[in-house]
Amino acid sequence: MEQKQVSCGSVLPPLSAKYTWLVAQSLEDEKNEIGDLFFYTIHDPLINYRCSLPELLGKRIRGYYHGWYILSKKTTWSLWNPITSKFICLPPLILKDGDSGSIKECCLSLPPADPSSILLLTRTDKATFVFFRLAGKRKSKTWTEVSYAEQLEDIIGPSYLLHSLTCCSGNVYALNEYVFYCQGILVILVEIVVKDKEVVINLRLIGKCPKFDSYYEFFSISRFLTGSSSELFHIIVGFDSINDKVGAVHLFKLDMNRVEWNEMVDADDMYKACQIFEEMKDLKDTTFFVSGDLKNLKDTMFLVNSSVFYRPVISSELGGYIHIRDNMAGKDIIHSYHVKDRTISLSSSPSPVVPTSHVLLWECRLEDDHGEDGCRVDSKQTENEIVVRGVVDNLVKSNESYMLNLPFDMLVMIMDRCIGVEYMNFRLTCKRCHLAARVIKWRDQAEIKRLQNYSLISPWLMVVDQNRGVITFTDPIFGNNYFINSHVSIYGGRICCSGYGWLLFYSTDFYQLVFFNPFTNNLIKLPQTECDLRNLCFSAPPISPNCIVVGFEARNYSTIYIHNVGGEPSWLTLDLVDDSYFIYSLSFPTFSGGDLYALCDHRKLCVFKNLGKKDCLWKLVVAEAPGDWYESSSQYILTKCDQHLILIIVSEVGKSVEVFKLNDVEEEWEKIDDLGRYMIYICDAACFCVEAKTPEMENKIYFPNLHSKNGKIVFYSLETCKYHTFSEKRFDEDLMDFTGTTHHLNPHAWIEPSWS
Repeated sequence: MEQKQVSCGSVLPPLSAKYTWLVAQSLEDEKNEIGDLFFYTIHDPLINYRCSLPELLGKRIRGYYHGWYILSKKTTWSLWNPITSKFICLPPLILKDGDSGSIKECCLSLPPADPSSILLLTRTDKATFVFFRLAGKRKSKTWTEVSYAEQLEDIIGPSYLLHSLTCCSGNVYALNEYVFYCQGILVILVEIVVKDKEVVINLRLIGKCPKFDSYYEFFSISRFLTGSSSELFHIIVGFDSINDKVGAVHLFKLDMNRVEWNEMVDADDMYKACQIFEEMKDLKDTTFFVSGDLKNLKDTMFLVNSSVFYRPVISSELGGYIHIRDNMAGKDIIHSYHVKDRTISLSSSPSPVVPTSHVLLWECRLEDDHGEDGCRVDSKQTENEIVVRGVVDNLVKSNESYMLNLPFDMLVMIMDRCIGVEYMNFRLTCKRCHLAARVIKWRDQAEIKRLQNYSLISPWLMVVDQNRGVITFTDPIFGNNYFINSHVSIYGGRICCSGYGWLLFYSTDFYQLVFFNPFTNNLIKLPQTECDLRNLCFSAPPISPNCIVVGFEARNYSTIYIHNVGGEPSWLTLDLVDDSYFIYSLSFPTFSGGDLYALCDHRKLCVFKNLGKKDCLWKLVVAEAPGDWYESSSQYILTKCDQHLILIIVSEVGKSVEVFKLNDVEEEWEKIDDLGRYMIYICDAACFCVEAKTPEMENKIYFPNLHSKNGKIVFYSLETCKYHTFSEKRFDEDLMDFTGTTHHLNPHAWIEPSWS
């Protein structure tokens, strides 16, 4: 359906407070002036409102504090209250160096009517504050610029510029990166003392933000700070590799009422604030909206144009999210992170002025909510929703008489046809099911064969929810979910790889690499390593005497670590430093024909010969993979399919998927449009190819994404060149890319069920 635009002329549109509304400003090409306003919401993308407010004509919205919008137009700054229609115009901002375009962030310390209220600005290239006092008895009202560089160095030493200005409990706070610690993110109090004739700004160190354990795993990291009432919120967003996929989101809260103001935190006590911050596991009926120049973060330490807003919502189903706006693949994308479920849903921003960096949250007041006839919350149960209710014994008996009013012999017959997780769940349903289910001897060869036959249909998507202690298995064909109690505690939430029904991950319990079979609970510990390893793979099931595990150093990839599971309890190391070539990254290692192949520096293919022997060597096989590295941030994925090496290239947001096969003779990649009877499974931990057991599953690539509407696994069909889900083994719900899908941030991997 096409998006409907409603023109509201020179008045504000009737915005409902039920939704979180965004306002985008169009840019006039001729003079680069700010044009009309467009109001839209991610919850109802089919409608937007367009208006041209006289108060905002040609002005850019820079921020929102205490009910007032901060506006700017070149050297002119002003404040506007849309509720009272009051407008405050400030004198022109004339900087000594004349660089008025270097203003980075702004913050209104207190409401304008407060005698101590000032409008505080920061600059992109200098450690200075530029401020204007809004009230007070002064003959002339002018802007003032003061340096904070000396103060900052006195309290924390060499550091970067302050950023992420916010208000909390009547004070202004900011973030700062400490030069001596790559993860040294500090919270700074900007203490503003307004006297009769002067304004004094002092900086005080509150403490250090919580440590981000997965710092080195991400290509770029964004940090935001915002305040509400007496609480400060710190948001961390980590982007994976070069494809700008959100790989981690952390939300921390600091109650300023718990801070001991009488004690100054100095540079030798950076970790004091870490005990005050607490990570939030659920946002409940509140939501955040984060916007910033995230694409340019790769070359900077902070966001240039960033904003973050916190507000409650009326409808509970809309709460619990951190909405992260980014510009990807030529269009605005909203990453909606659900804090409790740790999932991210991708949606295409309905902004009619894409691309634009001028997008802010628009505050709607309940008393002015005339957009709808009240806010109705739909209490109907959605399709495919599983409702768990607590019941008493009498209710169980009553339910059993209706639900399981079957002859006992027929119930036994049903139980005999249940397999694996289905069997265990059905057996725990009630006493009659427990009695009808015979005790299975899992080592019985007939039962093992029966379980193996059941598992041959397709690998399952496994998700480990460590907070709830549950492992979820999702069947990609029928979309059924199976749950078992989790006995896994994964360090850093990272599964290294999967294969042959086993997971390889760093265990929090043992602080070392372990193999784990979630179907049998078997555990195999690997020897300790001197360094952290990344991009691991193994050649065979770990119970096989021929199983070889390979991993690379996490930071510089200069050494490969090799371990024979059935051999000596140690790792063999091989130095990869070469005078002719230095390796910056190795990814998706894949065993083929006794050799190990891997993508070198994302796009080059290299091979390791005689692995584990003294004459082991490596060389580049293919110099460049298809595609343009400088214009594309696509993901390159390597796997083996029917004795051939396969390269999959997935563009940003999955807008295109291309498959190539290695020509061993010419050592070149050849594009293919058909996988035949094979299917490929891709996830963060690994990629593998298996032969399809049913015709409807072949010639497809399965991703660890769920359709945002029906909750089913999304796959890409090489036949239709679209994304689909299964509905009774038929195609359903086609998509053009990953917008409209949800993916997990909990540890997850595709796994082939193995009960032995």
